[in-house]
Amino acid sequence: MRVRAILNWVGCALVGVSLSACASTSPPGLSPQHLAAQEDDSTPKPVTDPNEAFNRKVFENNQQFNHEVLYPVAAGYNSTVPEGVRDRIDAFTTNLAEPMTFANNILQLRFEAAATTFGRFAMNSTVGIGGLFDVATTQGMSHQSGDFGQTMYVWGYRDSAYVVLPVLGPTTVRDALGTGIEFGATIPAAALIPSRYASLASHVDLAGTVTSPLSNLRKVEDLQTLEDSSIDFYSMLRSVSQQKRQAELQEALDTSALTSTPKPRDPNAIEPVTELVSSPMMLEKRNVTDVPKMTRTAERTSIVVVGPPKPAGMERSPAEEDASPAEEQSSPAQEQKSPAEE
Repeated sequence: MRVRAILNWVGCALVGVSLSACASTSPPGLSPQHLAAQEDDSTPKPVTDPNEAFNRKVFENNQQFNHEVLYPVAAGYNSTVPEGVRDRIDAFTTNLAEPMTFANNILQLRFEAAATTFGRFAMNSTVGIGGLFDVATTQGMSHQSGDFGQTMYVWGYRDSAYVVLPVLGPTTVRDALGTGIEFGATIPAAALIPSRYASLASHVDLAGTVTSPLSNLRKVEDLQTLEDSSIDFYSMLRSVSQQKRQAELQEALDTSALTSTPKPRDPNAIEPVTELVSSPMMLEKRNVTDVPKMTRTAERTSIVVVGPPKPAGMERSPAEEDASPAEEQSSPAQEQKSPAEE
């Protein structure tokens, strides 16, 4: 049974490689903000491409494959499969990848992202009917980035050369290693768990390898549009793919407990320095009774603040003013206490 489980996982791996090769050349998530770089201080640094001559040769072969196989398959898929079905495939594929994303969030010490990923997987797997519907996004839990290439970047593997792989397309040496490690990490697991669970895991992994290329086929139209509008498609694709990747890597640095820095103090923030307490006698004379009680501690310092003038309509009458000196002056007889009182 162990041998059968291993063979199942190896078969899934081979199927995954063969299927993913048909749709991996499209850069992930070609959003409009990544189609053109703006020259400012926030623009990511150009990616290192020391083997550009070799990469261009591989790129030309990939483009031939794209025009002969990938573009026609993607056009047929997008024209024949209803949009609702394509949305369900995308949601299901994304949900299958959430456990690996969660593991990398933990390795990166991105605990908030890990909690969001865990909540997404739990909600979409139950309320979302096995991940067919992305209910978590409607509840404010957006999809988080997380892969082992990103994890190695957080751990210190920063500079990595740009490389174009046959059929698989543009990436970096670090990200290619990370993808290989993630792919290889799923194979030995079958020999460590009972056969019935290994068989179930094999079917889940097979579902992921089948739906992932189908999900990527939706992005091929963006790739073809980008090619039609580019003078140097190699440079444009390198720029677009690396801009999005740099954004994901920077997000990991900013949210990781290993690399994040405390937020700078807001210069416009107003912080209390002392606690202002009015004089009780002054409050009593001004007929102010609705005053909240404040707890005094050794660390707090109090100062006496003379209150504002008495509000209009509450002026004292002349008789009260004439009587006040007499009231304020105490007679010597009143000040002296009798021996009995003492």
